Amino acid sequence: MERVEIYSSKKKSLLLLIASLLFVVGGIFMFMNAENYTGYRGRSPFFIKTIGIASVLFFGLGIYVSIRQLLANQLILIIDKKGINVNPKKSHNEFIEWEHINGFSELKIKSQKFVIIDVNNSDYWIEKEENGIRKKLMKFNVKNFGSPFNLSANSMQMNHVELMKTLNENLNKYKYNG
Repeated sequence: MERVEIYSSKKKSLLLLIASLLFVVGGIFMFMNAENYTGYRGRSPFFIKTIGIASVLFFGLGIYVSIRQLLANQLILIIDKKGINVNPKKSHNEFIEWEHINGFSELKIKSQKFVIIDVNNSDYWIEKEENGIRKKLMKFNVKNFGSPFNLSANSMQMNHVELMKTLNENLNKYKYNG
């Protein structure tokens, strides 16, 4: 049995860490030097300090996430002869057998590309989901994109083109050719 396991990308996590560190340093600098920016278009020191604090908090979370991804090699997707397991570590409900997959399509929002997994019974997957937040996200995805499942190659070891090629090859191999 051929099994493809796709893990999180260390390179992309390192880039996130570097960018987050830069923004945290920038936020601290803005907070510490807010009075120097008051003459610029009449902004108050309070406004500049608020932006600095927001930057530190938001990108501080980015530092935490990137370090966590760097330390743990996270399994994101499993493809085998039975089907696809989307997010195998967090949800057991997201194992999709090949017989339930109609195909894969691409969606581009601004410069971000997504892979839409076209399943033949979206309502089944939504009802199967126990987490209320994830259920709402799945409903949103069905309403806007036609499927409860979508993937982004941004955090994966492979790029979007390789992901689409791998998914389509395995769909043809296991669903249509037995």
